Amino acid sequence: MFPEIEQFKKHLWRQSQHTSTCRHYASDLQLFFTWADKLPIAITISDVDAYITHCQEQGHAITTINRRLTALRSFYQFLATEIDNPPSNPVLPRRHFIRQKRSLPRDVTNDILDRLFAVITAPRDKAIFLLMLRCGLRVGEIRRLSLADLDLQPPPGQLPRLWIHGKGGKQRVVYLSPQALTVLNDWFAIRPTSPDPAVFLNRYNHRLSVPGIQKRLAHYCRQAGIWLTCHQLRHTFGRHLTEAQVPVTTTQRLLGHAQLRTTQIYTHLSNRQAQAEFETAMVQIAGWFELQEQTLKVSQTFRVSQPEGVAL
Repeated sequence: MFPEIEQFKKHLWRQSQHTSTCRHYASDLQLFFTWADKLPIAITISDVDAYITHCQEQGHAITTINRRLTALRSFYQFLATEIDNPPSNPVLPRRHFIRQKRSLPRDVTNDILDRLFAVITAPRDKAIFLLMLRCGLRVGEIRRLSLADLDLQPPPGQLPRLWIHGKGGKQRVVYLSPQALTVLNDWFAIRPTSPDPAVFLNRYNHRLSVPGIQKRLAHYCRQAGIWLTCHQLRHTFGRHLTEAQVPVTTTQRLLGHAQLRTTQIYTHLSNRQAQAEFETAMVQIAGWFELQEQTLKVSQTFRVSQPEGVAL
């Protein structure tokens, strides 16, 4: 790895210690420069064009390609402030970022949820996945959750809550439902004593990793004969809030979305609401056609009843 990349990684870590950005960006840069086999100063716009084609031929997702391009562009922006006579940034935003269709988030049906939680008996794992489902937590937010982030015995009139360290170092407050509070307390009843302040510990009494959490979910999915991801549990939380007619701005705060339009996507998942509105509309439309038919019949009956030669 070039020393500049290592410096860039340290720079990112200083800016956002609670995120995985520095690790992902360093990996993306390593992949790019291994492929290009050139020094950073020798990279051209054409190299970036060719790398996009290479990634597409390898079948990488659009989001993955765009993240790698963002990492590369950020790296050259860093060089522009750190070294004398820096190279030009070869990544051009309007040329090197791929537009993608916005797809609906994939939620999980209630019967799949029942099958999943029927096989989860370990208190720690039940607490992890119920916090995703009932609080909308991301897998990284579960991993970063520490004991100091919990307020399980608030003053009267307030709900138990968590302080969440979200994407980009942003913090938000989420509230615990009685079900989530119960499973969390069940875990604390058997949680080993550890100097590690993490809420969820692995078998070595250290903070769980993101891959470790994902592997536990995959394990339970195999037992239940289903398949879903951690993020689908978060999407399902968003759908449940929408179906309960929670205002979209409240849902936005609870999910930690920076943009309201991101939250509004969940309105498309609320099938119950859409079905009810569709049924109401169909009843109204059917009433219109029935009224038109009755009017037409009355008009035809009136015409038939008139004597010939009488002007109407």
